[in-house]
Amino acid sequence: MFLKAVVTPKGVLTPTRHPNINLKVNEMQTPIGLHGHRYALVPPQEFSTRMKDHWINKHGLCSSKPLERLWTIMAETFNGAIAEAADGVSAPWRILQPPTGSGKTTGACLFAAMQAECNRASEGVLEPVGSIIVTRLIDDADSLAAAINEHAGRAVAIAHHSDDRKREDTLIEHDTIVITHQAYLNASAGEGDRWQRLTAWKGGKRLLTVVDEALANVVESAKVTSDDVAQVLRYVSAEMESDHLTECVGLRLLKWKLDALASASKASGGSAKGLWAEAINEAGLPPLVNFTGLRKALKGVSFDKLGAMMEDSGTRLRIGRKVDETLKHAQALYDQWAYYAKTGDEHAMHSSALAVPCDAPGPVVLDATARADFLWDLFEDRALRVPTPSHVRDYSNVTLHVARASGVGKRNMRENFRKRFPRLIADLEGRLSPERSVFVCLHKDNRPLALDYAPPFTHFSIGHWGKVDGSNAWKDYDTAVIFGLPYRDQVWSNDTFFALQGFQEDEWFNDPQWKHHRDVRRVMRQRQLSVSIIQAIGRIRLRRVVDENGRCPPADVFIVLPKDQDGDEVLQDILADLPGLRVADWDFAMDGPKVRKPRKGSSHEAVVAYMEQRLPGTVSMSKLASDLGLDGKREKVREQLSKPSSALSEALSAIGVEYRVEGRGRGAKSFLVKHEAA
Repeated sequence: MFLKAVVTPKGVLTPTRHPNINLKVNEMQTPIGLHGHRYALVPPQEFSTRMKDHWINKHGLCSSKPLERLWTIMAETFNGAIAEAADGVSAPWRILQPPTGSGKTTGACLFAAMQAECNRASEGVLEPVGSIIVTRLIDDADSLAAAINEHAGRAVAIAHHSDDRKREDTLIEHDTIVITHQAYLNASAGEGDRWQRLTAWKGGKRLLTVVDEALANVVESAKVTSDDVAQVLRYVSAEMESDHLTECVGLRLLKWKLDALASASKASGGSAKGLWAEAINEAGLPPLVNFTGLRKALKGVSFDKLGAMMEDSGTRLRIGRKVDETLKHAQALYDQWAYYAKTGDEHAMHSSALAVPCDAPGPVVLDATARADFLWDLFEDRALRVPTPSHVRDYSNVTLHVARASGVGKRNMRENFRKRFPRLIADLEGRLSPERSVFVCLHKDNRPLALDYAPPFTHFSIGHWGKVDGSNAWKDYDTAVIFGLPYRDQVWSNDTFFALQGFQEDEWFNDPQWKHHRDVRRVMRQRQLSVSIIQAIGRIRLRRVVDENGRCPPADVFIVLPKDQDGDEVLQDILADLPGLRVADWDFAMDGPKVRKPRKGSSHEAVVAYMEQRLPGTVSMSKLASDLGLDGKREKVREQLSKPSSALSEALSAIGVEYRVEGRGRGAKSFLVKHEAA
């Protein structure tokens, strides 16, 4: 059953001229000959001039020659993509890396508005150009469409997403449509003519696709466990199985295979490697196993009544989604290739595919972290990184404070967060003045606990991985703190590599080499870590340009990096993407000094337990000895308390207790002081 497969990617308002757009036809067009047609293109120099005017007068920022050259390159890149799309050339994805704070999103909006003006001004003379802009979130789609229309002075762009779906006849009337990353992936992978509805418009096929920030879900992964299949089969009635016998046999065969692999893994004491499955459904032929009919039949099942024995629409929806996802992923295992992997205690079959259409019209990606993103290395000749000028930005007003520690991944941070986060807050309060604004990025699981803290800063905000990329919520903050790192697992590396590079033989699992990389999976995970961190750092005000050298207002970034090779390489990636950044050691001990505990059952342990239970205040040694019955051990306890390095002193210090002696000789008085909690 199981194989090598070829990677197959899935593929109006009354016009009024805006006062800021006062260009004649011959000024607004750079005609090019393509199959006897001429297309109206935005002149790159004119675009750069308009960007400079908007940058200075609208945003109050400083321009520079390198920045203006970058904007010219941006327009040239868009025009090149349009030309090749119009010519029917299967061109590579163009990857532009404008550094953080260089106007890439603003530039995409202005270019779309200027392109609409070119279309209008050259009507009847030159062929018009339509475009698609792809952004991360629904709110972003709405704001980008509004920005384009403000630039143009009329409704030339429209946002189209799940919260506000537009009719097809409305979409084709607009020069630009703005959609979300997920809508883009759904349309390109979906059945029917959803993709065609996005790419068609009144001027013909849209010729430019601008993706703002790298797509988060370029690779679509599939995973099925034995329990997943068992859950689906529980909801299949006898009548349903009779109608969909082949699909049910296919599910049982998959479950049998998973159970056999899990048993073999347990017997060998490790995970079975490779175990590739050849796709039963051959490309170009009717599928032998097609779960479409079973998926439709299960849509009408009352999962809440059958599973939870109650009527609950939320439960019905949740179970229904899981059942449908399992069948969708099982289809991928039969259609593509599959491999087995054990992650923790979970045994599963996996597969993956490229989710983006390589034949998108004139694709250009605006990705500030493109240099570090290994995804574009894996695209190879299907992606073209466009060189950008140097000295566009200078981050010398930003200081990166680096501490090193072990255990900065999700699991370790979750287990130790209650002890670590108070130490972090105390450290920041000791270093930063109250007027500072502090953004902290951490793991989602730790966010509820972090929200209980209210440090005395003017602004203090918590964000979490997966919800910070591209956000403007912290653009005026002067401090970023990265506390806990978003490592990807080995399955993610496998899926991503196979989706872009195709089938790999079993030996690759033990020796994952690629080109000059001895362990490409480790490099992929490290580089993705760098991308996430650089994105988080770029959320604060370092993106704001305040002088002609590209500098930003003063800012601080605090980060705890791992002690290993990954930490070294992440730091180098940060420095490469943020030129001029200053680095300083941060003497922060995330786990604090190790505290020796008194021997179990000893009088010293009794003293520590006694002081832990008391409220802040003073306890004389005589009362302590009386309450604990230390008559014969009192002097030995006092001797240990007088030594700051003793196990007893360190244990008491850890709970905020201090030993003090007042006076001298026989009149001296000794006592323990418990301080207020920090």
